Amino acid sequence: MSSGSHAHPAAAPMRRAARRRSAVIRSSAGAARRELRLPAASAARRVFWISLLLGMLGFASGAFVIARLFASWHITAGPAGREISLFGQKLSYPAANTGAITVTVLAGIGLLMAVVAVWGVVRELRADRFFRRAVAGRSPRPLYGAWVIDGCRPQAFCAGLLRPRVYVSTGALELLDGRALAAVLAHERHHARRHDPLRLACGHVLAQSLFFVPALRRLVQRQHALSEISADEASVLSTGGDASALASAMLSFSQETSEQVLGVDPERIDFLLGERSHWSFPVSLCVAAAAALSLFVAVAVLAGHAAAGSATLAPPFLSSQPCVAVLAMLPAAAGMAGLAYLRTRRVRA
Repeated sequence: MSSGSHAHPAAAPMRRAARRRSAVIRSSAGAARRELRLPAASAARRVFWISLLLGMLGFASGAFVIARLFASWHITAGPAGREISLFGQKLSYPAANTGAITVTVLAGIGLLMAVVAVWGVVRELRADRFFRRAVAGRSPRPLYGAWVIDGCRPQAFCAGLLRPRVYVSTGALELLDGRALAAVLAHERHHARRHDPLRLACGHVLAQSLFFVPALRRLVQRQHALSEISADEASVLSTGGDASALASAMLSFSQETSEQVLGVDPERIDFLLGERSHWSFPVSLCVAAAAALSLFVAVAVLAGHAAAGSATLAPPFLSSQPCVAVLAMLPAAAGMAGLAYLRTRRVRA
């Protein structure tokens, strides 16, 4: 046997590593080609990340102004020198200049922003849990990578924050032919692969939290529109460039329901009609949002340099008999709790 028939011991691992590198290169090239053929998907991804970056800057700005609040005010535990007499009770009041008042207002906005963000996250998680329980009660069945739910209304959608899934109703299965159903499922699978429900939920929470940045809300709306167009691109690409199947499905849905088809806008119609569009990055919206956040921080910095305030810890600024005021506030607190309970009962009913 010749010596050339024996392979070097390290040759096999080297060949496997070379094959893996070649597969990674081919996969990267394929992904790059898909991105070039899905321009709206690339634009939607950029808009999402810039929205997330602006949201992080907004929360950092809120934390900064709250820190300036603690640095601007001098809180004492002892009795204050500024007191007034009201109904025989001596009340102390804080003293602050314009800078301290400005910082306090900005810090209040920062705290409100944090509360709205927490409430938004809780609401999204509760809605997701409620949806999963409702769907589980309808006994979904797997079909072509999707889940079929019973329902006469034709529906096809992607839902789920952490584990997005595609759902289609039995009414949609009865309404759509094979090509139209495949186009609709390809559209929704694209949403699931990109975790669009989670992205849109994050965008909504950020837009609601940074309510003083209107440009961010419009940026999130643009992200939503681009995500729908990118899913249309993926659906048309899966059918070999034929948009008639997806257009037929959208027309069938619109004819079978009296409500407006969610997500249909002129840009989607133009795309399905074959008009070439260029998804430009919304630079003006990003600049406007960044300018609003910069102004927020700049005002806090300028006001913080001259801010000076003092107050006592006696709640609420009481110096002689705080227990009297606390007892007086108990009926008001009980009344507010009762009103909140009645409102909750009305909503549940």
